[in-house]
Amino acid sequence: MRPLSLDEYKRYGRQMIQSEWGLPGQLKLKRATVAVVGAGGLGCPVLQYLAGAGVGTIRIVDHDEVDVSNLHRQVLHTTDRVGRNKAESAAMAIEALNPHVKAVSIPKAVHNNNAIELLSGIDILIDCTDRPETRYLLSDTAVRLDIPLVSGAAIASSGQWAVYGGVMNGKRRACYRCMWPAVIGDGGGRCSDVGVWGPVTGMVGCGMAGEAIKEILGHGDGYMHMMRLGTPLRSIKLRSQRPTCSCAGGEAPEIRVGECSTKTTTAVERVSPKELHAIQDSVTIVDTRPPTEFGICALESSHNVPLADILAHPDEMTRRYPGQIVFVCRQGNDSLLAAEKVQEAGGTVKDLRGGLVAWSRDVDPEFPVY
Repeated sequence: MRPLSLDEYKRYGRQMIQSEWGLPGQLKLKRATVAVVGAGGLGCPVLQYLAGAGVGTIRIVDHDEVDVSNLHRQVLHTTDRVGRNKAESAAMAIEALNPHVKAVSIPKAVHNNNAIELLSGIDILIDCTDRPETRYLLSDTAVRLDIPLVSGAAIASSGQWAVYGGVMNGKRRACYRCMWPAVIGDGGGRCSDVGVWGPVTGMVGCGMAGEAIKEILGHGDGYMHMMRLGTPLRSIKLRSQRPTCSCAGGEAPEIRVGECSTKTTTAVERVSPKELHAIQDSVTIVDTRPPTEFGICALESSHNVPLADILAHPDEMTRRYPGQIVFVCRQGNDSLLAAEKVQEAGGTVKDLRGGLVAWSRDVDPEFPVY
């Protein structure tokens, strides 16, 4: 009995003829079970190429829904699936691409209490999320399950990816926590705040899929790959396992995965979109977004002063705008930071709660949301 169907021989022929692949390599892929957490900008190309290559079982874990703002980079989803769960949408795309692959959609968020349950029984874990806390949680989960973790990130025009943990050439690789022992800042921001080139997520995702396939075939390496549009790809050798890390027997601090919050040290009065609309003609509205975003859409008569300039010279704001200032931004986070700083410098300030997204929802449905 043939190990593959006639359709599979023809479907995978162009990769099986590679010397490092062959029929044995294809059978390794067919028997493999991979979990991909996040079916977004990185997850879509990862899933597409793993399914195309013939990975036997792919678990897709994502609690989010497809939004029209995703479609410029999340290429497995379609306009008619906006509002549908991303894991289910991606599973539909995979099944249409390759009927020999078993796609298992898990429309749940991964957190401390369910990570082991959702991810047990897999050969490789692929992290396609965009939150630092989740990256550490998935790394710690991979260490506990004793499997390799493929992790990547893409923001603006840059990206990077690597394989962490597991065994390579008889030695244990450094895990994600070995490289970065603690969460630092916000990890460079999120696509919804900073923006991202669609092709960059595709390039990073393809690289991640390639690393996962190499691991399954037994050709993994110990390099981190970094890219930026317009510059050559860089690859650097990862450090060895850190002796004090949890993956080497040390104790890992618990990473709680929950909702982000903005902390302030000074109480700033926040106004709703309807409240701002009522006083719009009697206050100075300062938009803290970068000039590029301000050029996309802005409130009438608002002034653009980027957040970095405000934080560097808050006293200048009180001289330039001596009356009541209402700070606005896209979602109400940067504007709150600006309002706090200017208030500390003696300014009279308010902040738009929920930002321009809330303004579009509650006051002007024709105001663009991007």
